[in-house]
Amino acid sequence: MKRYADLHVHTNHSDGLYTPEQVVKIAIEKGIKVLAIADHDTTTAYDEALKYVAEEELTLIPAVELSTAQNGTELHILGYLMDHKNPAFARKTKEFRQERLVRGEKIVEKLNELGIELSMDTVRRVAGKSTLGRPHIADALVEQEYVRTFNEAFARYLGYHAPAYVPKFHITPEQGIQIIHEAGGVAVLAHPGTLARDDLIPGLASVGLDGIEAIYPLHSHHVVKKYMTMAADLGLIFTGGSDCHGRPDSRMAIGSVTVPKQCYDDLLAVKEKRSS
Repeated sequence: MKRYADLHVHTNHSDGLYTPEQVVKIAIEKGIKVLAIADHDTTTAYDEALKYVAEEELTLIPAVELSTAQNGTELHILGYLMDHKNPAFARKTKEFRQERLVRGEKIVEKLNELGIELSMDTVRRVAGKSTLGRPHIADALVEQEYVRTFNEAFARYLGYHAPAYVPKFHITPEQGIQIIHEAGGVAVLAHPGTLARDDLIPGLASVGLDGIEAIYPLHSHHVVKKYMTMAADLGLIFTGGSDCHGRPDSRMAIGSVTVPKQCYDDLLAVKEKRSS
C-alpha cells in the first residue's frame, strides 16, 4: 500500500501553524500526490494554497472539518470535494466561526475571573485571520508568560475539566452531514478511534455518512483494520490523513500515514454517485 494522499491537514487559517504555502511545499517534498486542507469551519486556505500548486505535482481538494455532538460525544465530520463557494455552505461556516469567537470571549472572561489579565485583543492578534480556537488562547497565555508551554495552558486552564473550559457550540452529526451533502460534498467521520463510540457509527451511516477515517496516526494497525472492515460492512468508504497541525509531534506530520490512491478514488466515486 503506497503513500499517495494526506486527506486531513490543518493550516494557520484555523488551528494549525503552517501557512497554506508551507503545507503545499511540505506535501510536495514528501511526494504526496493528493492533499486535503481540512481546517475547522473554513475553506479559505484552499483558495490561498491553489496559488502555490502546480497541477502535475499535487492535486489539492477542498475540505473542511465540522464539529458536531451526539449524546454528549463530540464527533468531527470531515467534508470533501464540496462546492466551497456554495452560498448556504459559506453562510453556515461563517456562523460557526462567529460561535467560535463568542466561545473565545467566554473563555477569556473565565481566565480574567481566575486572575489572569489576558485581553481578547491579545487573543485576536495571536489568532490573526485564523478561525479562533482554544489553541490561540493557549499560545496567547504562553506569549504573556502565564504558562510556560502550550500543553501547560491546556492542562491548567483550557482542557475539558480545567477551570476556564467553555463547551463548544455544536450541531448534530446529521446536520453536519447534510451541510456537506447540500454543497455537493462527501461526509466522513474523523478519527473514530479517539472517540471510543463505535456504537454510534451505524446510526451515522443510516443518516448519510459516506465514510470513516480509518488511517490515522493514533490508530494502531489493528484499529486501522477494524475501521476498514467496519466501513466495508456498512457500505462506506475509508479514508486517512495525518491531522497535521504543524506542532512538534512527528506522529502527526504531513505524510506520516500511508494513505493509498484508493481513498482518493473512492471519494471521487462517492461524489459522482451523489451528483448523479
